[in-house]
Amino acid sequence: MKKMTLLFCVLMMISCQKELELVKANRTIDSTVVDHSPIYIFLDANNKDTLAEVNRKNTIGTTNWIFHVDKRLPLNIAIPEIVALQDRRDKAQFHKNEEAGNYFSYTDSLQKTLAFMPFKEVNYSYNSYYSSIYVKENPDYHLHFQTFSVNFKPKNKVSVDGNEVEMSELLTFLKEYTAFSSEGKRVLIYLNFDERLTFNQYLSKLIELKALENDMVSISPIHFIYDKKKLPDCDCGM
Repeated sequence: MKKMTLLFCVLMMISCQKELELVKANRTIDSTVVDHSPIYIFLDANNKDTLAEVNRKNTIGTTNWIFHVDKRLPLNIAIPEIVALQDRRDKAQFHKNEEAGNYFSYTDSLQKTLAFMPFKEVNYSYNSYYSSIYVKENPDYHLHFQTFSVNFKPKNKVSVDGNEVEMSELLTFLKEYTAFSSEGKRVLIYLNFDERLTFNQYLSKLIELKALENDMVSISPIHFIYDKKKLPDCDCGM
């Protein structure tokens, strides 16, 4: 059984003579993943267009998969590659292990160690969908929840239910806003990301907001990566 060492103090990873920059965060979600296979998703900057280059030569279907994703990749490039790999694994007929997980790697900048974010249960809604639309279309499921929609936009902007919030104050605002507005119901927070944002902006904010979770507050496993031009006309509170 392989075990990944945590003595990882640099912010770069080198594989097959290619450079890969990892996301940095100031907390560890998971510190150890055993019996794993690596997947590298590089930024290919040699082409006129930004491309992702995937290296999964050493992946074994029955192991945990560690996704090392270059933080500079825009979501409209990174997410389709990640979804394709998720689908390939889910549809595999042989050499399956239902207990094996998928993890994003990142660097804990305080501990100077490699850390992991599990995402096996995450489903990506891509391109033309937004959480507010989803909630309206599924009223029965959300009957016992108080839902909140967080929208991450370019130029370091973010809104909660259509209300602009300073990015640096987002975590504190959500703690206070959800506590005040939940009306005693369980809280379900939906995350929306403009597809032009980078993987760094996506994962770093996801890690930060995980601190909100407790018995009464959850981050929805459906993550909405949207192309604003393709969203239908709606009162989406963006």
